[in-house]
Amino acid sequence: MSRILLLLLALFPWLAGCQSSKHMPQLIALFTDFGPSDPYVGQLKGAIKTISPTAEILDLSHANAAFDISAASYLLAKSTRTLPRGSIVIAVVDPGVGSSRAGLAVRTQAGRIYLAPDNGILTEVLAREGVSEVRTLSTANDSTSATFHARDIFGPTAARLVNSGSFESIGSKTEKIVRLPRNTATVMANLAKGQVLFVDHYGNILTNIPGSELGKLKVGQLLSVTVKGKSLSLPYLRTYADAPADRPFALINSDGEFEIAINQGNAARELGIKAGDPVVLKL
Repeated sequence: MSRILLLLLALFPWLAGCQSSKHMPQLIALFTDFGPSDPYVGQLKGAIKTISPTAEILDLSHANAAFDISAASYLLAKSTRTLPRGSIVIAVVDPGVGSSRAGLAVRTQAGRIYLAPDNGILTEVLAREGVSEVRTLSTANDSTSATFHARDIFGPTAARLVNSGSFESIGSKTEKIVRLPRNTATVMANLAKGQVLFVDHYGNILTNIPGSELGKLKVGQLLSVTVKGKSLSLPYLRTYADAPADRPFALINSDGEFEIAINQGNAARELGIKAGDPVVLKL
């Protein structure tokens, strides 16, 4: 290293960080259905820290519905949309652990790396971010548990990526990746047909009807909406605080989805709505 470079590093130590982090992702984000009270999250983090003690770990969620790959795919895409480029995401909702399903490392066109079982959990993420490269992770190791690949395969792989930044060395290339059928809405001039994708813990009803295609709606107008065969007349409002506390209303939420809610109430419980129910909006 030249004297000039040494002098620059001494005067501006942050330059060293720029040099080392340029090709080396530092953040490992975790998305699982492991729950908050069992030991599995702790074991996963321990496996990462054993290999890469300085790795930064971010918990996206561990309260996802057990075994529900479709819901996990939807929520994973929402949970990762603000992560910085270069992040490594371990996404594990894996009822097929130990079976013939592959483990994947996927680098997206958005510059993130996803480590996940090949069971469709990455469907919505890849629809948004695109695929740059896919590699298959090896499970041929005597120390690998048949029932905990997150701890024994995905976690250590993420840690090694933080240490070396070498994506090419973690497995062989593949073109195969499982994708779930995508639930997309149909929006016509006077009608939008979709379905409920998710009910959050507030009871807000999140649909797959994109707000970007509902530009003709005006704040304050009454909308004719049919959900699960039930006809509703809903005021279209800008935000929750604009609504009275005792009746359902509609809005476009922060992720650009058409949503039905009750201000400080549980719309799904009050209306008897669940994920998968059909939604029809007259425009």
